[in-house]
Amino acid sequence: MKVIMICTTKVLPGKMEKYIELENKMFTSMKDAEGMPSFRRLMLMSGAGDMQHVVTYLIEFDSFATMDKFAAMADVTEFKELMPQWDSVVESHQHDVFVE
Repeated sequence: MKVIMICTTKVLPGKMEKYIELENKMFTSMKDAEGMPSFRRLMLMSGAGDMQHVVTYLIEFDSFATMDKFAAMADVTEFKELMPQWDSVVESHQHDVFVE
């Protein structure tokens, strides 16, 4: 059973450049960690919502167990060091989990 997580992040106005800098650091710190799934980063181009400040990630897992491994990556030291910096650039963050 596939598990699909859609993460929607609303970036504060004027903070997208800093957000992308932090995002790059985060994914660099996590790229070699076991359990890092492939993902797609989607930028809203039309439709409902604020296309200038919303970043969406589509992440697919083979099971809930692999999703749990991903969640455990929050213990990666470099990732933990970045966490306080997100508060200055992120307005809101939401995770939705689906199954196929």
